[in-house]
Amino acid sequence: MSKNILMRSLYKINSTQWFRDRADEGDLFDLYMQMHEISLRSFEKHLAGDWEFRFYTKEVDNIQQVFQDHFFETYELWRQGYNILYCGPDNIMMKPTQFFDQYDDFRMFNYTDPKHAFGMPFLNADVRYYPADMPEDTWSEALVQAENWDFDEWNTEQVILNKMLWRQKRRTLENTVDPKMAYQGHMLYLNNWEQTKAQSNIWNNCDIKHAHIIHLHGSRNAPAKLALMKELEKLS
Repeated sequence: MSKNILMRSLYKINSTQWFRDRADEGDLFDLYMQMHEISLRSFEKHLAGDWEFRFYTKEVDNIQQVFQDHFFETYELWRQGYNILYCGPDNIMMKPTQFFDQYDDFRMFNYTDPKHAFGMPFLNADVRYYPADMPEDTWSEALVQAENWDFDEWNTEQVILNKMLWRQKRRTLENTVDPKMAYQGHMLYLNNWEQTKAQSNIWNNCDIKHAHIIHLHGSRNAPAKLALMKELEKLS
């Protein structure tokens, strides 16, 4: 049995209300499942090391239940002694990449939008790494916050995880932000590809050709992002 885990959740969510009502996008579970299949193929091709995949799926009422439940699922898996790489289904790995045994702290790798919020540098939580040997107390305040989840704030998960990251004594912007490991593709669309790519490179402070993982942000129009993932798979 490998000590390294790639994990993700994909729940069937009864409510289409996320940060907005997404009913106009179609069957979100099916769209995200197609993204997941593309994503997993890319990780199987490029993610270095001996690792296993863990997939969590069930039916829940709303998106915040997904975030809260998966927080505790991750913690329980980590307690069993695993190195854990979490990547959501709308991430695609573009080239050979190492995560396992490369980091000593809990890590996220790139800003989200906005880049600064809630009184701190605000990193995107859709690519994150939990080393098996990080201190148990890394989790302590986050566990309390997760037990008292704010279901009315879209960013609750990212707030909890950012506080968890920045409480670690060794973390600075300079030794934490590494956009090639989690290139944020929220601006990217097939329509106007060259223009959106140029804007995205500026926002990321990284040329997309150097990206190991591209996070497409499926919540910014799932059908359009799935179409883009299909094209990117041809290049990976």
